Amino acid sequence: MNPDDFAEDRLAAVLSTLRVVDVAPARAGQIEERCRAALARGRRAAPRGPCRAGAWRRVLEPALVAAVSAAFLLEVVGRALSLEGF
Repeated sequence: MNPDDFAEDRLAAVLSTLRVVDVAPARAGQIEERCRAALARGRRAAPRGPCRAGAWRRVLEPALVAAVSAAFLLEVVGRALSLEGF
């Protein structure tokens, strides 16, 4: 891409007409304080126990999918073999 391509690009021309908006320093400070407070609250949260529903789901769901996939594959192979006369 060369500079002439950029000059002929309509999207770039439209985007160049947009003005840049920046956050006021005071507002940026307020946002930063709120973010830091939210992060600090998150760190103080009590740790959850090892036996959560999410942990079971992460283990059980892939195992269930694997079992169903294996059953499907066995059925396909069985039907293919029966068509061949085995």
